[in-house]
Amino acid sequence: MRAERNEQLLALASALDRLSPDQRTAVELRHLRGGSLEEVARQMDRSKPAVAKLLLRGMQRLRELLNESTP
Repeated sequence: MRAERNEQLLALASALDRLSPDQRTAVELRHLRGGSLEEVARQMDRSKPAVAKLLLRGMQRLRELLNESTP
C-alpha cells in the first residue's frame, strides 16, 4: 500500500515537472497549497480568468500525463 502511494506521488511529481512553468505554478498554488483563485492570481500577478485558464489547461495536461504512465 505504501509503495503504491509512493509510486503515485512520483508519477505526480514527474507529470508536474512536464507542465509549463506557469501551469505548474498555478496548479501547485491552487491544488497543493490550497490557495483561492484570487490568491493565486495575486501571487502570479495575473487576472483571475488568466489563472483559471492556466488551471484548466494544466489539470487537463496532468490527467493526460498520468494516464500515459498508467499501464
